[in-house]
Amino acid sequence: MPLKKKKGTKKKKSSSGSAENEKEIDSETVITADNEAGEPVSQSGKGGKKKKRRKKKKLSKSEKSTEKLDKAATKLKADKVFYNQFVNRMDTWLCNNSKLAVQLFKRFDADGEGLVTYDEFKCGMMDLDCPCGKNEMYLLCKLLDPDNTGDVDYTELPKGLKFVREVDELNQQNEVAGQQLVLGERNIDHCKCCKLGISEPYKVTNPKYIRVKFRLVTFDGFKDHPGHFGVIVHSHIPVYGLVQLIVDQTGIQSTKLSIFIDKTRRTEAMLPLEMTLDELGYQGYSYTDPEKIRLYYDYKIEFTDCPILLCDHYFGQKSRLPVGLL
Repeated sequence: MPLKKKKGTKKKKSSSGSAENEKEIDSETVITADNEAGEPVSQSGKGGKKKKRRKKKKLSKSEKSTEKLDKAATKLKADKVFYNQFVNRMDTWLCNNSKLAVQLFKRFDADGEGLVTYDEFKCGMMDLDCPCGKNEMYLLCKLLDPDNTGDVDYTELPKGLKFVREVDELNQQNEVAGQQLVLGERNIDHCKCCKLGISEPYKVTNPKYIRVKFRLVTFDGFKDHPGHFGVIVHSHIPVYGLVQLIVDQTGIQSTKLSIFIDKTRRTEAMLPLEMTLDELGYQGYSYTDPEKIRLYYDYKIEFTDCPILLCDHYFGQKSRLPVGLL
């Protein structure tokens, strides 16, 4: 009898061992099936599956610097006001200095193909004292290389950047023509400290521009006066934004400042503060050829007890002193 019991225990051990072997076989079949499906799976611990992380490719120093310059150039191009001013400034500079630039780049161009690399172009422009920073110079290279070949055709420099304006205007027209209402999720930036969402101001994708000539009604008869000035604004700017521009330009310290469409200063000619120029019928055009309008403004001096500002109150007043004391 005890021998039989020992045999039974041996059988139990063998049965338990076979069960463990079956579990190992099953787990192996699962892993191989996952691997056949193309999913990298590794078994650790109690059979848990962990996905392997793909290693990122290490970039060289030149590739990292190029990536930073690309990001900086796209950020500068996204700023419409800066981008338009930059294109106008460099267009004027290239037209005035194109002869010297072409003569200089011919020395770099040993093959005589009319092409120079970005680095050669940057070195030549620095020798000519081009008014550009590092990021602006890279943006200029990108504008002069629309096909993204890595070379700049210096024979096209006398034409300036007029073609850039034409291409931008065509792209804006195509965007406006193909605009559709698309509902999507709003991505809000988060504060680095408190991690709360930060709402950004509304930005117009393709703004229109207007050149406003302001005239102070009281001195409209004078050709040159400090109160007369001009400024280029967006068509979606409200009238109270124009009022703030007048205050910043002239330094008028009065809350009773109004803008009119003519010199009559009637109530019908006064522009409402809450309406934009676009809503008032001034649609605007491109930045290079903005719509030109003329507006008039006037203000009232508020009451103050300053004796210097009220000194005109005593002009023309008759003296009330006795005759003998005069």
